Amino acid sequence: MYVFDLGFFAMRPILNDGMSSCLKTVFILFNTDVGGAAPRRLIPVKANVEVFTANEAPPDQLIPFHHELAQVKNPPMYLFFYCDRPSETGGETALIDSTLVYRYVAETFPEFTEKLKTHGARYRRVLPCEDDKESPIGRSFYSCYQVENKTDLEKKLNDIPGLEYQWMPDGCLEVITEPIPAIRMIEQQHNHGIYQWTFHNSVIAAFIGWQDCRNDRMKSVCFGNNEEMDLDVLQSIAEFMEENKVSYKWKKGDIFALNNRLVMHSRNSYTGPRRVYASMFGDVVASGKVKRDGVGQVMHDFSALRVSDPTTFGMWRLDNPEEIVYDAILAGYRRFDSACDYGNEELTGKGIRRAIEEGIVKREELYITTKLWNTYHDEEHVPLALEKCLRDLGLDYVDEFLIHFPISMEVKSTRFYA
Repeated sequence: MYVFDLGFFAMRPILNDGMSSCLKTVFILFNTDVGGAAPRRLIPVKANVEVFTANEAPPDQLIPFHHELAQVKNPPMYLFFYCDRPSETGGETALIDSTLVYRYVAETFPEFTEKLKTHGARYRRVLPCEDDKESPIGRSFYSCYQVENKTDLEKKLNDIPGLEYQWMPDGCLEVITEPIPAIRMIEQQHNHGIYQWTFHNSVIAAFIGWQDCRNDRMKSVCFGNNEEMDLDVLQSIAEFMEENKVSYKWKKGDIFALNNRLVMHSRNSYTGPRRVYASMFGDVVASGKVKRDGVGQVMHDFSALRVSDPTTFGMWRLDNPEEIVYDAILAGYRRFDSACDYGNEELTGKGIRRAIEEGIVKREELYITTKLWNTYHDEEHVPLALEKCLRDLGLDYVDEFLIHFPISMEVKSTRFYA
């Protein structure tokens, strides 16, 4: 298993019966691929999900970085991919942290970033009446909007405020989307506080990849107020993504899940046959008075993650950590940053347990972070180090266990664990 922050994991090998069996046991809610530009085919499976081929753009063409369906109002939260047949060469799925891209754009092009935040983006695309397999954006308007006739299509388009469309003389359909948010704040993810801005859009994908006999990529995207975007800025962002990407090399049977809110993906060009299947899962779904997350799990009231100010209280170099953490909880803090290297986890734990015992707070309302020190990165030492932190804190679990520094150092003694 490989871990990509909170945004990606991959498993190898996968179950013998493939993707559908795995998905049947994991997720029950799914998104349909409405509004996407990529040509795809629906794959029949036994599970209660929709599985598509991944983007079937011609193999010699790069599919640029994007958040899946970011050009629609409600993009999916998760993507699952399954490799049935890897390509002979290339064909890697490349990934990049969307928060990293946002920070680059915000620091390098602050005026551009502010316009994206304020106005969002509009996307222009001309869709054919039949799928064009020679184009990376050749999906027909029937398939794209999942209708069978033009009357139903126009009704669907007319129901979207701000969207513009017109029929072309050759029977194609030009669509200019309503303004779509292009910079998104991700606050929570499965009861984890994220609070990160993301470059959540398909702006670069449109600028780089929306080119065929019907479309001019230079005219494919603008700000939500119809102002043109600086092409040099878009090119610079595209180059930054390419320089900082991580490419995942597929093997048969691989499956990985992608957090579409935090991670952008692309596809490298390739040679030889390639079969990768995909499925998409949705956003928060309400069921009666029960609030559920994007995979149907009931969301509980974790007050530590719902405060308007997500400030974390740090425990480094405190003179009287037991009293200080107790007073901090009394004052309303619910998120605490600790570490074995701070040398005060026993006293920190006493303050936390005292607040819990007195009924000031419940354990599930707290979000406790601790950290792995540099000398204990070896696989056999990690669980021992975590057990020591839990023992010192006097807790059954922590909410987050981080690597303190990405630097491994030689172990001098294992007495640390005693």
